[in-house]
Amino acid sequence: MTDNEPTNALRLELARHLEALAQRLRQGETAEDIALAPGIEAYIHLKEKKGRPCAKVIVKWLPPAYAAPDFVPCKDEGLRQLANFKEVKKRLGIAFRELEKAAGRGEFPGEGQLREFVAASREFARFADPEWQAEMQTFLEHAANLELAWQRRQLEMLQHELRDLHNQMVTCHREHK
Repeated sequence: MTDNEPTNALRLELARHLEALAQRLRQGETAEDIALAPGIEAYIHLKEKKGRPCAKVIVKWLPPAYAAPDFVPCKDEGLRQLANFKEVKKRLGIAFRELEKAAGRGEFPGEGQLREFVAASREFARFADPEWQAEMQTFLEHAANLELAWQRRQLEMLQHELRDLHNQMVTCHREHK
């Protein structure tokens, strides 16, 4: 990488922020959410996965040059797909929580809420990695059963399918995240 590449300054700035994060970790800071500077946050989570210790570190940073009003959206297809995946996952989570709330009150969710969840589930399935296709198929089957329970107005079955969907999400996250 040469010094005159446009991303070099951004790369060096990010490296400085990561060095500051490393210094804070060496000093014993253990909070999961750490503010490094205005607009720069780090999330650190230490856990055991499959019997091994692991660390998840996420740094959220939008370089000032990219925050400008004339910023042209990303043209990288991989990054665009990642953004779409995250948006669909967010919509899916919101829709699922709404269904759970209604069922928890002993009510049937609205048709729009159910349709949003089913549509988001199908859209999410398009992003499924090959290694979690089986879990995704099971999830979609539970979503279809949920829809059937709603159509038949069977509240107990609807609540059961929501529990199954929740368990399926937990299992999938534990295995593949």
